[in-house]
Amino acid sequence: MSAYFANKLRVVPITLTLISATFGLWLGELGWALFLASLVWIFIHTSEYRKYLQWSRHPLKRPPNGIDRWFLLIYPLFRSLQRERGRTRDMTKRLREILRLTEVIPDAVIILTPTGDIEGMNDAARKLLSLSDRDVGLGLATVLRNPDFVTFIRENQLEEPLEFTSPFNAGQSLEARRFDTGNERTIVLVRDITALNRLLTMRQNFVANVSHELRTPLTVVAGYLETMLDETQDAELRLSLISRLETPVKRLQNLVNDLMLLTQLESTSSKEQKRPVNLAKLVETCVQELSPLTRTTNQISIIVEDEVLIPGIDTELQSVCFNLLTNALRYSPEGNPITISVKKHHQAVRLSVKDQGYGIAPEHLDRLTERFYRVDLAGARSRGGTGLGLAIVKHILRRHGSELNIQSTLGHGSTFFCDFESIEAA
Repeated sequence: MSAYFANKLRVVPITLTLISATFGLWLGELGWALFLASLVWIFIHTSEYRKYLQWSRHPLKRPPNGIDRWFLLIYPLFRSLQRERGRTRDMTKRLREILRLTEVIPDAVIILTPTGDIEGMNDAARKLLSLSDRDVGLGLATVLRNPDFVTFIRENQLEEPLEFTSPFNAGQSLEARRFDTGNERTIVLVRDITALNRLLTMRQNFVANVSHELRTPLTVVAGYLETMLDETQDAELRLSLISRLETPVKRLQNLVNDLMLLTQLESTSSKEQKRPVNLAKLVETCVQELSPLTRTTNQISIIVEDEVLIPGIDTELQSVCFNLLTNALRYSPEGNPITISVKKHHQAVRLSVKDQGYGIAPEHLDRLTERFYRVDLAGARSRGGTGLGLAIVKHILRRHGSELNIQSTLGHGSTFFCDFESIEAA
């Protein structure tokens, strides 16, 4: 192509010179003819210059064809711009892919300049840290005004994460990490660890509660055994202590059984096939089993409107009834009536246990199904229990597509109810 335009470059001035020289000799004015030829040549170059000057305003378009070296001068520049444009497109595409990947990350991702200013962020950062596009270019330490976080951003230590309280939500715990990208940029990752901390706290409380529940009966058993093994003690006294071991040992057995059942309910799905269960008969069986625990005759009354069948596992549903009734007995004053009912509620079957006991304050309602959580009222704790009953009820109901609902007024009793699918309605 360069050879073509080089030949073209030679043809135009040679042709122009021959024409002007011919007319100059013919008219006898060779000098003026060559001068006019020079003006024509200058005009041609000026036109080419203007043409490429206009092209330079939009250099990404292909330059117009020329008749001289102007094209050879401009065309390599155009090709270079095209190559750079292609590279820019590739880089932009890759950057967009990277940004799309950061949007998938549930944690907040913030890119900082060497001076600590915000250069970019993902959508999670906007939501978690209340950032916006207007914060781009501002210092992250000035936007998130938390003293520990400011120190974390400005220090050089990158290994240790920082746990701090959200400056926008006092009940939210956040964890921040810093990573050096190697190009004088820093990436800050921030994630919400509120739920994780809550789980860790629950685990710590669980261990503490289990230890506490085991300590009391074990201390009693150890004391009795120590006395029974003491040969200096009266033989009649040592023999009388054997019967007293039954209560603490039974409490330990109940606690272990409840823990094993709760662990099984939480960790595995039910492999047993659900079958039609007559809820009314199941309730009557539970009431009969609990009759020795009642303080007055007919303390527990049963209301059954219809004998309906529900799909379920009878042993698990019996555990639900048993735990709800024992909970009502435990937190009711002596002899206060308790009502358990089975009624149709819309297209479902509602199991309800209502007592006229102490009642529950509103701040306790959301935590009643936590393991070992108790509302300590005078005389209630002395009635026994492992503190796992309502937690077991919650998990069994989940396996049956239901949930435990609680309505209570302090000093006026409580109502625990749950709804089941009716086989007739299925």
